[in-house]
Amino acid sequence: MTTFTDAYEDLTLHQQISPEADAVQGWPLHFPDGSPPLASESTAVRSQDWYGFRDPNQSVYVGWVASAHEAETALADGLARLREAASSGDVDSDWLRHGVAGVAAVLPYADRTYFRVLSRAQRLALSDTVTFALVFGAADALRHVEHAAAGRAVIEDIVGEEVFADVEGDWSAGEGWQPLRAAAEQLLATTDWVEALVAVNVILEPLLGDFLREHYLDSGARRHGDAYTAAATATWRSDSDRARRWTFALIDHLLADPVHGSANRAVIAEWADRWEWWAHRSVAALTAYLSQFSTTAVNLDQSWADLLQAYRQDVGDRWSPLLIADGAL
Repeated sequence: MTTFTDAYEDLTLHQQISPEADAVQGWPLHFPDGSPPLASESTAVRSQDWYGFRDPNQSVYVGWVASAHEAETALADGLARLREAASSGDVDSDWLRHGVAGVAAVLPYADRTYFRVLSRAQRLALSDTVTFALVFGAADALRHVEHAAAGRAVIEDIVGEEVFADVEGDWSAGEGWQPLRAAAEQLLATTDWVEALVAVNVILEPLLGDFLREHYLDSGARRHGDAYTAAATATWRSDSDRARRWTFALIDHLLADPVHGSANRAVIAEWADRWEWWAHRSVAALTAYLSQFSTTAVNLDQSWADLLQAYRQDVGDRWSPLLIADGAL
């Protein structure tokens, strides 16, 4: 059982004014149409006590900044090593085209979507313990965009901009990326903020994110002399793991609700079915796309099967995943 520190409680709990906390007079401000700034109708799941949720990571601003600083320091070292390797020709040119430009430089389109979705969710979140976790998650997504931009800038400076000429076209029209792009557009259109954060943090990132970042980018970067992308994927994985932990904790809090738990389980299972379908479509298209490249030395089908096994273990009995071991639906 997690024991929560006084620092976490003091810096997180009841920082967000609401009638459920200490605003006994009700909401002090309303929107022009008379609606309150926060409303339980913003999500299909219900909780008798949103303030009863606690982030198992106990993330507070000071700790998050210290962790980010440590990660960025490691990335700065990796960036210097990438510049040196690229200048001396020690980074494989195919890797720059198909790894860095073909995947790492395209992923920021998805990360920007995650930033926007999580930013909107923190605006609507019904307790400060959820709000703060979402703020840090949104900031992490924006950091991932910056990481890709930093690597791209170094390579453009040394090799030339032409290596990245197809990035925008890959995202907007490339066959391998279109299911993920469509999933991102569906995320942006999702009005339920809890559905959106569940989709990002415990389905799309653990499946699609790990498939691309860890199984393709990390393994390829290590083989082809790209220390920076390897360092970046380690940071991305750490951030994703942290997001997954607190989101599963929130799901457990909602499922344990004595009044709404059963109904919440049905709602979350419906969401999971929908976003697993998008994950399956996206990985199938990306597998066909990545299989064209000589830089893809890993067995992508096996990588996907391994990720599905880990995903099912993470989900446990919270819902019944549609995805099975061979990646089918």
